[in-house]
Amino acid sequence: MSTIQQPWRAHSDAPSNHVKSQTTAPAPAGVSSLALDTLLQSAPNNARAPKDADNSTPGPESHAQLRHELKNLRAHLDRNTVERMMRTPDSKESQTRMQKIDTLLTGDSIKSLLSGPDARACAKDLNAIENLFSEHSIDAVLDPIESEQVESYRKYVDAALFNLKAGLMNAAPGSRFEMVRAFSKREQPALTTIQNYMTDLASKSKHLCDIATLVKKHSEALQYAQADDWERGDQYPTGHEKHPMIYSFSNTGESTLDQPSEIRNFVTGRDKLNLTGISRQLNKPLQSVDRLSGESGEIQLKYSRENNASVLVVSGNRGTPALVAKIFGHVKDKDLVT
Repeated sequence: MSTIQQPWRAHSDAPSNHVKSQTTAPAPAGVSSLALDTLLQSAPNNARAPKDADNSTPGPESHAQLRHELKNLRAHLDRNTVERMMRTPDSKESQTRMQKIDTLLTGDSIKSLLSGPDARACAKDLNAIENLFSEHSIDAVLDPIESEQVESYRKYVDAALFNLKAGLMNAAPGSRFEMVRAFSKREQPALTTIQNYMTDLASKSKHLCDIATLVKKHSEALQYAQADDWERGDQYPTGHEKHPMIYSFSNTGESTLDQPSEIRNFVTGRDKLNLTGISRQLNKPLQSVDRLSGESGEIQLKYSRENNASVLVVSGNRGTPALVAKIFGHVKDKDLVT
């Protein structure tokens, strides 16, 4: 994830006598420059609700409860806890702990925790949990458990083969082939138990790693936007919330020229447009350009100083509509998270 920064475009922030200074760039298929300019100059569309920020926070009581649950979970999680969850996944303690993890560490809860008044403390606890559930940490717990299971498997196989060999030595020559065939077809409950345990272990470890990835994904997006917020204190414009607003787009089809999303009261340098979902959709990094060529993954920003409004365009795959969004406020390259 990165924020687009292009020093050579800094001149676009300077005052200009031309309101439509960026209107000559060709648009992607299906979007004309005239249509984009018309959208840029248009008034808010009150017939459609504006786009909500990702991190719309719950009420104080709800947030306080989330914070309490996070502190409690963090206090009871360490490497030994994780190892017990892996070794005895069916125990009451392990099941209760896993249920609490699954309930608390969801995308919405993480966003809420990181956008509240105690975001720094929450970020510290979440980062600690992410480290415990990281692939490296989980592998360190799994390695000795897997080695023990492999050794148990080996001992059982050795014992079974020893018994077969002893039986063959004492059996009549004509019956040995049938003994071997019967042995090969016989179910081995102990081996099946070990195999099932290892399969379950792999599934649970992957689940914890996926949770770590989820925590990291939301933490990075929100903490990046909040870094300046934590330092600047009360320097935001009067009438706005102090915490950064993150507006995410997951695909190019969710906001088009025919039905563009609107974002109101965007604060330059504080709020962010998260386009990482579109990057994943197109399976390529996004690139900010001055002129759209029609290739997918290109970003163009247009701004009207007169209306204090911006239009964001992200070209999709050929033959599909581009993402077009109207933002009331000045969106700059540094406000895009790609």
